[in-house]
Amino acid sequence: MSADDGNPSALVPAADAPPPTPAAAVLGADREVLFAAGLPTPARLADLAAPDAPASSHGADTLADVARAATPHATRPAVWVSTVPGAPPATSLQPIAPRAPLLRPPALVKGDSIGVVAPSYAPRPGWLARGVKALERLGYGVILDPELGTLRRFQRAEDERRAENFMGLWLDPRVKALIGGTGGYGAMRMLPHLEPEIFRLNPKPFVGYSDVTALHLWLMRRAGLRVFHGPTVDDLIPSARDPTMASLLAALTTARPAARMGRDIARVVRPGRAVGRLTGGNLSLVQQSIGTPYEIDTRDAILFLEETRDPMSVADERLVHLRAAGLLRHVRGVVFGQLSLDRSEEDEFEDFLTDLLADLDIPILTDFPAGHEVPNLTLPLGTEVELVAEDQTGWLVYREDALS
Repeated sequence: MSADDGNPSALVPAADAPPPTPAAAVLGADREVLFAAGLPTPARLADLAAPDAPASSHGADTLADVARAATPHATRPAVWVSTVPGAPPATSLQPIAPRAPLLRPPALVKGDSIGVVAPSYAPRPGWLARGVKALERLGYGVILDPELGTLRRFQRAEDERRAENFMGLWLDPRVKALIGGTGGYGAMRMLPHLEPEIFRLNPKPFVGYSDVTALHLWLMRRAGLRVFHGPTVDDLIPSARDPTMASLLAALTTARPAARMGRDIARVVRPGRAVGRLTGGNLSLVQQSIGTPYEIDTRDAILFLEETRDPMSVADERLVHLRAAGLLRHVRGVVFGQLSLDRSEEDEFEDFLTDLLADLDIPILTDFPAGHEVPNLTLPLGTEVELVAEDQTGWLVYREDALS
């Protein structure tokens, strides 16, 4: 699923690019953007991750080695995921990790730098420039992934390189939070090349939606990290009053925002109240996680789902698959975000939802303002929230801190 209409490649990094710099060269919303950005090689990541650590006589063999060296033993989180060779993939009946609070990344403060990553398509140059300008106007630096403007070729060598860039940007000590450049396709191809310890030992806020859902589910299940379903950089506009920007800023700078998210916009399908860990994202990517080592964990969850452009029958089969896999059995509530679907196959969409989920006897919201439309509010995945569905409208509210 895409936050963009295509896969443009107008952003081309220079062949002799210097290390990433604040994106001051992004000069306006309507200009073509050429930027020179590059990350240090893995051999130099040790200098970034642990500048005061003694150098190994053999160098840094892997990024995981760098992450371990960068994190004092006493401060390493106690949430670990088994990586025993040959272990069978986990399913909903064979959880990967114990039910423990996920790691809280540190809050963003003004003056910090935000990394813009490239797991999927290349953002349109003008939209990227506008989003970078929006972040810089709020007082944040911006560091761009060197692959951000490169046309995706969907080859294994590229998957490995993008994964290396993603982990390298995550380990860059200047980068305090990361946001996807755009949606599209390709994030799932990176997952086999990511090392959980990189993220587990260095928690940082990570925001995105659409194709980024694959990375969100992986980070929650494999690295034990809280993440944020929210806009990509190409969605942002330079206005602190914009609901999408305001929600993003609150989510990344405030441990527990007090807002009743979605109130007076979301509509009620089934009233009620429920408390649970928020999870989900794009319905297509959620379905594709079934049977993988990063399968969505829906136990005692508030399940958020959004989708775009697909026919009703496709959304139906995905929900039916979630149900058949046992992933709706223990859900405490369901929130449907923006579902920009072809509804010609089903006249009464609410009847469709009610019929499919009626026997679950849980509160259900629809038209929640998050997903592929405007506004796209930022949601704290992996954090406990309360779902309130009254007669006419409903909302989500934090029940615990999402940031440290």
